[in-house]
Amino acid sequence: MTETKPPARNPARPRPERSWPTMALVFAALPMAEPAFRRRFVFTLALMTVAALLNALVPNLFAAAVDAFSGVNPWALTPVAILLAYVAGHWLAKMFNESRWMLYGPIEQRAQRRLALRASEHLLRLSLEFHQTRNTGEISRIMDNGLRGLREFLFNAFFLILPFSAEIFFVAVIMFTRLDPVFCLLLVATLGVYTVTLLIGSEHLRRHQRQAVTRGAIAHGEAIDALINYETVKHFGNEAFVASRYDGSLAEVEQLTVKAHTHRSLLGFALMTIVACGMASILLTAGGRIEAGTMTIGDLVLVNAYLLQLVRPLERLGNLYRTIKQALVELEQLARLLARQADLVDRPDARTLPPGPGAIAVEGLEFSYSDIGRAVHDLSFTAKPGQKIALVGPSGAGKSTIAKLLFRFYDPDAGTIRLDGHDIRGLTLESFRDAVAVVPQDPVLFNDTIGYNIAFGRPDANQAEIEAVAQLAQIHEFISGLPDGYATRVGERGLKLSGGEKQRVAIARAFLKRARLLVLDEATSALDSTTEKGVQDCLRQGASHVTTIVVAHRLSTIVDADLILVLDEGRVVERGTHAELVSAQGLYAELWQRQAQQTDKL
Repeated sequence: MTETKPPARNPARPRPERSWPTMALVFAALPMAEPAFRRRFVFTLALMTVAALLNALVPNLFAAAVDAFSGVNPWALTPVAILLAYVAGHWLAKMFNESRWMLYGPIEQRAQRRLALRASEHLLRLSLEFHQTRNTGEISRIMDNGLRGLREFLFNAFFLILPFSAEIFFVAVIMFTRLDPVFCLLLVATLGVYTVTLLIGSEHLRRHQRQAVTRGAIAHGEAIDALINYETVKHFGNEAFVASRYDGSLAEVEQLTVKAHTHRSLLGFALMTIVACGMASILLTAGGRIEAGTMTIGDLVLVNAYLLQLVRPLERLGNLYRTIKQALVELEQLARLLARQADLVDRPDARTLPPGPGAIAVEGLEFSYSDIGRAVHDLSFTAKPGQKIALVGPSGAGKSTIAKLLFRFYDPDAGTIRLDGHDIRGLTLESFRDAVAVVPQDPVLFNDTIGYNIAFGRPDANQAEIEAVAQLAQIHEFISGLPDGYATRVGERGLKLSGGEKQRVAIARAFLKRARLLVLDEATSALDSTTEKGVQDCLRQGASHVTTIVVAHRLSTIVDADLILVLDEGRVVERGTHAELVSAQGLYAELWQRQAQQTDKL
């Protein structure tokens, strides 16, 4: 069956968000609810604070030593002791800094793990429409960028900017109390101008970074899409076209990134000029105080030590802040993705589906796609446990749409679907879908072993159960003949297997699930006639106790159906058994005759 579903609406890209949802995402990723990690976090902050205080105090010891050495006896015990205290304080500050890594490392790794798991679970909860309209490669890039952004933000914020900010505070207090308050005022003024320039410049930079990151994700998606469709590219010899298209996207990324780097450099020039002017004003003031006799050489050494101690971090602060803004841009995209609401969620009063035989009742079903109008009109039918219901009709008649409604990929606009008397909208998605197995027309397999792909229907199944359903699907002999048997890897999307082999793996997987409702969407369309007959026999045997809904294009596969619904433009135009419909000389008889003539020609 080749029913084509026009693309659903493609929602407009949201405008850039404010920073608070992104910051909320960061804090939600931190494992603060776990006592062990909370203690680690507190100890890390304590070590950083003590290290910052020591870094601020240590230059005072060196200044005191200089003043002591300026006395009559330069080798007196006091200056030597002060020097030793200076070295010890410097060493202790470094030890505290290094100790942070042991405490912080597990926090960062757990935060990344939590965010990655949250993103993965959220994406799997989103609707079929979302995944049909978004590029897989683009989503993958957003996730990768978001995790990297989290790592960069946490490291730079907690390991570099917070300690440096604490150190500036302690230095300002010491300069205000120990030296002339004018030095503190000059330092604060320099930092104020520096900070304002940094904030304003970084906001402009962030716009360029956001454009580059967004376009980079799209380009990455194009590359992944080409690799996924490798065979199609080869079939049409369009390697050069694909490469040219990708290069065009890369050129846009290159242009936007260069623009961001240029802006970043100009901002760096401005910041370093501010730092140089601040240093000059402080040192000139100190020189004037020494000439006036109100400051000692040790005081000058102290001022210079503080300047040297602060200038290098200040030079890095601009880069650090810009790195954090880049990280927030990357996290912002992931935050928008996580903020997207799933179209189908459990109702507050949703119930777990109790055990039952698998009776289906569909009544007055109406469904419309947002961009093409109504696709299903007033559909009603019932299926007793173990019955086989077939949906047939020309392409675009609505057959696969009904199959998706039965699996609750969508909710109907009107009408109800009941499984064993329960409206499926009132059931939890997990319990309902546990009761339904689907074999799609074009099965997609995981890039893993054949055994893993079959066992995906019930991950706790043992090898004997896996082989039993493989025999039912008539693929056990093929698998056993492979060098690695059930451990054979199938490649990306199962490309190492033929279409028929993939369908039989999908059928075996569905059998293993032991569902009460089986939906077959052209499940044997890729099989040759001999294998198809064998698989049909197995389906009759393996699904004899299961209610089966079959979407069929080849009418020979559903002649034994208990009820055949003939669809045209979303409406049921005929219903009955095969014999009844052939006798009625309607649309079904026309389709049957047409396929019979094609078979005779072959």
